Amino acid sequence: MGISGLLDVAKTALFTAQQALTVTGHNIGNVNTPGFSRQEVILTEQRPADGSPGQVGTGVKIAEIRRAVDTFLNRELIQSHEDLGQFTVAREELSRLESLFGDARGQGLSEKLDAFFKALQDATTTPSQLAPRSVVLSRASTLSSAFQQLNGDLVETRRALDVQIGVTVGEINSLTGKIAQFNSQIKSAEVSGQNANDLRDQRDLTINELAARVEVLTLDRPDGTVSVFTARGLVLVDQQTTRNLIGVESLDNSGLLDIGYDIGGPQPYVISDLIGAGKLRGLLDVRDQTIPSVQQGVDALAGSLLTEVNRIHRVGYGLDGSTGQDLFGGLSVTTQAPATNVGSASIANGSVTAPSLLTFHDYEIQFTGPSGYAIIDATTGIGIKGNYTGTVLTPPTVDVPVNIVTGINDTLVVSIDGTTSGTITLNGTGSPGLAYTSGEALAEEVQSQVNADSTLAAAGRQVTVLFDRTTNRLVLQSNSTGGGSSVDVTGGTARATLGLSGGVSTAASGTYSGPQTFHLDGIAVTVSGAPAANDVLRVNSRENAARDLAVTLSDPAKVALSSTRAGVPGNNQNGLDLVALQSKVLTGLDNATLFDAYRKTATDLGVSSQVAGQRLETEEIRHEQLQNFRAQVSGVSLDEELVNLLKFQRAFEAASRMIVAADEMMSTLISLKR
Repeated sequence: MGISGLLDVAKTALFTAQQALTVTGHNIGNVNTPGFSRQEVILTEQRPADGSPGQVGTGVKIAEIRRAVDTFLNRELIQSHEDLGQFTVAREELSRLESLFGDARGQGLSEKLDAFFKALQDATTTPSQLAPRSVVLSRASTLSSAFQQLNGDLVETRRALDVQIGVTVGEINSLTGKIAQFNSQIKSAEVSGQNANDLRDQRDLTINELAARVEVLTLDRPDGTVSVFTARGLVLVDQQTTRNLIGVESLDNSGLLDIGYDIGGPQPYVISDLIGAGKLRGLLDVRDQTIPSVQQGVDALAGSLLTEVNRIHRVGYGLDGSTGQDLFGGLSVTTQAPATNVGSASIANGSVTAPSLLTFHDYEIQFTGPSGYAIIDATTGIGIKGNYTGTVLTPPTVDVPVNIVTGINDTLVVSIDGTTSGTITLNGTGSPGLAYTSGEALAEEVQSQVNADSTLAAAGRQVTVLFDRTTNRLVLQSNSTGGGSSVDVTGGTARATLGLSGGVSTAASGTYSGPQTFHLDGIAVTVSGAPAANDVLRVNSRENAARDLAVTLSDPAKVALSSTRAGVPGNNQNGLDLVALQSKVLTGLDNATLFDAYRKTATDLGVSSQVAGQRLETEEIRHEQLQNFRAQVSGVSLDEELVNLLKFQRAFEAASRMIVAADEMMSTLISLKR
């Protein structure tokens, strides 16, 4: 190798040191750039030249400029971003929901309930006065307004979350578009052998932003592009191609948005249930699970308050002698035929036929085909009790009793769960007969005699008989649930007297022939049309109870505190029964009192908020640890870069000296000829 070869070696060293200094400066300049990964120069020898006595080196070159990254750590960070996005929105939105209850400010439903029952208590101490009764109506109106306000706030919160979901879907589509652009730029740069380090950093940062919004899985391709998947394998980005998410209005969810996946056809594929993490999952959970659960608790509370207060109030007497009045109104039956049904079956708006039997559960009428059905309590997951609902009676009283006369109108024939009784004789007597002065007495008599029948007893069949004071009907219910559970009154001379000759029998499962009316736990609904297998119709008496709760009385004199007309105005027994409701365990509230049911609803929300906060705190700690680990691998250390700066500076200076030396050697050789 001659002097020119020495110059070539010095030149490679000079250029390599210069490039290394540029990379070091780039690292120093981006020390605070989010997502930047430290770059390092990988040096290698130039191809040696053959010589004597052996090969001679020809200098140095840069093999590549490489990012300092840990692929496994990056995947962990993506998952951490997913969880942070989900838990952050959950904590924020649940905290806002907690504030709607107003208990911390003394303005919650608990305080309004307490004020209502306190007003009733005060009214019973002076039952002959009108003013305390006016306070009762005022407190009742305030209570109903509080229910309406809370319901309205929950509905508005759901709508606000729905808007956030739409915005988030738009952000996701924007980010996937950016990733596709980065893929194109990286592929173009690296096809010629370059390392698109900065572009890869920006793409990784964008993927993390996407992960904060929706669950993602990435797959690196040999050409430098990355494919991004979500919802158990659906492609969002494949090289330079993207698939968008679409907000689809759900007919089964009050027009709120479902998450659709664009498959290129007229209807997107709904993937709301497939999304596993990210901000979008958190928004969907709060909107479609947490808030409906709270609404269900509030509606059940409002419905139970209405039915129980009205049940007692109707049998009492006001100062003006009025009776049979409801204090609250607004209870209704909600029905739904899901858009996913295949058949043509429809369900009309139902009605409440026996408020005392209401459970405020959700029900489903499930069809096995055009003629087979089963009614399921969707809240408990089991079938309903078969029942027989009678027609309206004139409520028996002391003045107008129901007389059961032996041999004339005192027999029944009842079928329970497929077993038919013998002739059941009621406890009648000779003319004018045994007088029953209350519906409860009639119900007790019918239940006692039916369950005493030897045929039914031998088969283990029993019924519970109730008299609903609100609608004045006798209702017979089998003690078994699901399957073929049913009750039917098929004969007997007492049917007409008891309102049982024109009643309706509804089995837990059986044969459907539309139009057909079904009675289930105090609700009546009529189904028409031809269902298909696996079609479902939904029913409940809970939904909108809080929204529609209202005081129907306007005259304080009609507040029924007396138990008898003869006791007006001094009797307060019915008022005391109303006051006792505050500590009564109610079936419609899963055997809880009004106050306990409210506390459970508020406490469940508080616990959910607390758990979300704890999960977020845990994930923040984990995320910080992962960021620290990444900083150790990919972060820029100014101390280290300063060392590199000095190292490459000295290398540059040494290479410069080598060129000077080679130049001097060349000059010496030239001077030898002179």
